Amino acid sequence: MLLKIAAGFYLGAFILLLWDVLSSRHKAIPWAGITAGVGGALLHTLSLFILFTLRGHFTLISLKEAVSFFSWALVVVFLILEHQRKAHILGIVVFPVSFLSLLFVLGVSTDPAFLRSPTTSILISLHSVLIDLGLASAALAFFVSCFYLTLDMFLRRKIFNLFFNRLPSLEFLDRLNREFNGLGFLFLTLGLIFVMIWSYRTYATIWPWGQRGSWALLVWFLYLALVLLRRRRNFQGKQAAYLSIAGFFLFAMTILAVNLYMGGGHSVF
Repeated sequence: MLLKIAAGFYLGAFILLLWDVLSSRHKAIPWAGITAGVGGALLHTLSLFILFTLRGHFTLISLKEAVSFFSWALVVVFLILEHQRKAHILGIVVFPVSFLSLLFVLGVSTDPAFLRSPTTSILISLHSVLIDLGLASAALAFFVSCFYLTLDMFLRRKIFNLFFNRLPSLEFLDRLNREFNGLGFLFLTLGLIFVMIWSYRTYATIWPWGQRGSWALLVWFLYLALVLLRRRRNFQGKQAAYLSIAGFFLFAMTILAVNLYMGGGHSVF
């Protein structure tokens, strides 16, 4: 029930923010959509808290749980950013994605498990949560990159419409892209560190050198390269946007492939 209400709040937040973006008024009321988003996030948080409390641990053990937590993380990271940077324009993609994610969670009957034998290890719990937070940050970098490329196209083609007037500057979007990718890399690194510690304690090996381990390292090295390249002044703008888009798709596909098609999560190597 809480998830259904939260989904309704996310949908309402999207509609209000979209109305604000498309409104011809110079100053509309973005706070209405943000307030609805905060309400949805609070209900979503309560739903996750109840789930984890009843279970006794907070490991994400199935596809539905991972999708639900991802949508929650996406909204929470966005709301924190919006409070600091006033980038409410991102809400027109964040809230519909979160709404559709919860529709999937509520509507799909089958729920593929990520773990063959669910573990209550705090290390695996932290790993699963941090990886989802990393994916949410990468998704926000993806959204920002799409906005950047759209604004760049508008400028080159001299398209000065209402949507153009609502977009932040290229410099602002580029800075957000750098911050989100840096945050995603931090979460990803911490998530991998925790699973390495768990692996060493459980199997006396630091890293599983199989398909899962190889793909995880590939994603990590790509984001490492992205973070390092961003330190160079000549690597920004469209270059960074395209690499961010590629990084997000690789990150998302790796998580799905590892957990659904490569033998599940971390119960065995």
